[in-house]
Amino acid sequence: MFDRNSMLLGAAAAAVGMIAGAAVMTNVLRADPPPVPDPEEMAEVAQAERDFMDFTMPDLSEPQTGEKISRHGCVMPALPQWADDLPPAEARRSLILQHLYNIGRQQAIIETNSCPCEVEFPSWYEAEQQYQELTVGKDRDGIFKIASQLGREAGDTLKESLDICKAWRGR
Repeated sequence: MFDRNSMLLGAAAAAVGMIAGAAVMTNVLRADPPPVPDPEEMAEVAQAERDFMDFTMPDLSEPQTGEKISRHGCVMPALPQWADDLPPAEARRSLILQHLYNIGRQQAIIETNSCPCEVEFPSWYEAEQQYQELTVGKDRDGIFKIASQLGREAGDTLKESLDICKAWRGR
């Protein structure tokens, strides 16, 4: 099969290849080490990685209360607790309150032709008063009709109020 000369020639070629590979690899690996990074920069990168990779589960045992901040920096008052705690069967009642709130604030934006935070996000007091007057003694069908009508009314003034706020903020 293999003669003695072929085996010696193969072994010699393998030895020469290994020596040549070792010589090349030692020269390649002697490249300059990477520069030492700035400690402050390393701390910033480490903090960014910790912030990004934070898998801490939020505490869901307590309801999240408080006010939200809009993208324009305005404080958005939270939905009244009673409306937030309604059972699913009564969700339309909460929707009516939200529609009344949105109609009131959109009309105020249109009337004043401005969009400061106190006009864009007023308190829920007036909407709650209107809700009480509008829904007293209404059955489920009446609530459904009111919610549908108010949803259309809120939609009618939405674009105009958004356009005013956009122009008022200079965008």
